[in-house]
Amino acid sequence: MCHADSGKVSFEGISEQQMDLKVKGVSIPTFAYGYSSGDKKPAVIILHDIFGAGDFYRDLGKRLADQGFAAFLPDLFHREGPLPERNREAAMARGAKHSFVTALEELSVIVDNLSDEGRAVAVVGFCMGGTLGLLSATRFPGLKAAIIYYGFPVNAKPTPNRPNNPIEEVADLKAPLLGFFGEADAGVGPDNVRKYQEEARKNGKVVEFTIYPGIGHAFLTFDPQEASFEASQASWEQAISFLKKETLKKETAV
Repeated sequence: MCHADSGKVSFEGISEQQMDLKVKGVSIPTFAYGYSSGDKKPAVIILHDIFGAGDFYRDLGKRLADQGFAAFLPDLFHREGPLPERNREAAMARGAKHSFVTALEELSVIVDNLSDEGRAVAVVGFCMGGTLGLLSATRFPGLKAAIIYYGFPVNAKPTPNRPNNPIEEVADLKAPLLGFFGEADAGVGPDNVRKYQEEARKNGKVVEFTIYPGIGHAFLTFDPQEASFEASQASWEQAISFLKKETLKKETAV
């Protein structure tokens, strides 16, 4: 199960903007945090899971803005529309209609536009969004970093809407990868994660994956009452450090 619910913890003190990102004549509804036109803050694009741009990701955007980033949460399902019911069946049915090919084309334009503003751009993706993050890292030269939370490194059942297999594209990686996975996540498969990392090393690519023992899918939480809280905090601290290191390289080099 991905992040279907709003969660128990909500980050306060950061304002939320609603905007449309223009991509090839299409307007993509987007939540933005810590963004001001003309500033040069590093940009982090949040790639949500199959349930869409819900409260979990809006909360995440605020946390990224609090760390000094301009965070963007585009609605990747803007073509398919909202869920009729917020349950797994409805989410899977909508997800099957969603084209990764089109999503990657749109994300490419968003990355380019933010880069043209003078920003270093990174992505952080979860589950479906994590898979898109893996694919983005092989396609977008302007991308400075990609963080993957329980994305799928192996596409065992390609479809017309999801034809790409990330592990077959390792040699094309253009951005450093940081990833977090659960050993008990049978859907993603820890062996697939290890295979991807080994292929990356063979190809001389910068990939650092952590697999947490006893942890399943969709484990990131900011609720200290949750069993995965300790792993979550360790991963999030590492994620923020990684983002700062990779997106501030240009500024510190000047």
